[in-house]
Amino acid sequence: MKYAFITTNLLDLWSRPDYDSERASQLLFAEPVKVLKESREFWQVAQTDNYTGWADKRFLKTISKSAFEYYLKKTNAVVALDRARLLTSPGNKTTEPYFLYYGTGVWISHLYKGYCKAVLPDKTVVFLKSRAVRPINKKKSKNIFGKRLVNEAFKFLGVPYLWGGISPAGFDCSGLVRAICSRYGLYIPRDTAEQINTGIKISRDEVRAGDLIFFKRHVGFAIGKEKVIHASRGGGGVRINSLKPDMPNYRADLDRDYNQARRIL
Repeated sequence: MKYAFITTNLLDLWSRPDYDSERASQLLFAEPVKVLKESREFWQVAQTDNYTGWADKRFLKTISKSAFEYYLKKTNAVVALDRARLLTSPGNKTTEPYFLYYGTGVWISHLYKGYCKAVLPDKTVVFLKSRAVRPINKKKSKNIFGKRLVNEAFKFLGVPYLWGGISPAGFDCSGLVRAICSRYGLYIPRDTAEQINTGIKISRDEVRAGDLIFFKRHVGFAIGKEKVIHASRGGGGVRINSLKPDMPNYRADLDRDYNQARRIL
């Protein structure tokens, strides 16, 4: 089996080795993956949670199994801004792919005044401004409250909907949920069909900020019992909608298609 990492800031993951196939998801810079199969200009890859798809091999660089495993252990921070410039050295010029998207995991090895040194899976060194990244502490993630997840989601109001999207360039519903959770070191599966099995099921009356609300093939974060923030294809992107008829931005289809709520914190 081969191992590799992503060399561009955002790489589409296709359902088949064909650019005309459905976009299943996307991959972020430096993300380590397993290579399962090869087909012409595509490689079938598996993310660390075994989510699979086909990616353009031009943006994959092979590494050893030990480098793959080592990088997974060393990843200790995440890009917390919409975009973060990628630099050759502190305060110096940018380097390809020029910027990283929100949610990109990185291994920060050293901190400098206003900058941090990031080491890639192949040991290449790049730099980011310190304010662009936040540490990932899975132990502290247990102390995250639902309101914080909602406030983080508010940052992306107006971002367009993109099927398979996981970044501020465009989110789908489950991509938004996963990106926000990953920002705080909370693991959640990629697709709605799997996300609906996470956490514990709660009644509609028990819903509070940060709970996940599931509809027919759709998911979003509860703001309260009667409001949801979500990436909506029919609603034009990341929006706030109400589930109560007499409130502004009421979505009758969401109210009708309400399935269940899950508490993940």
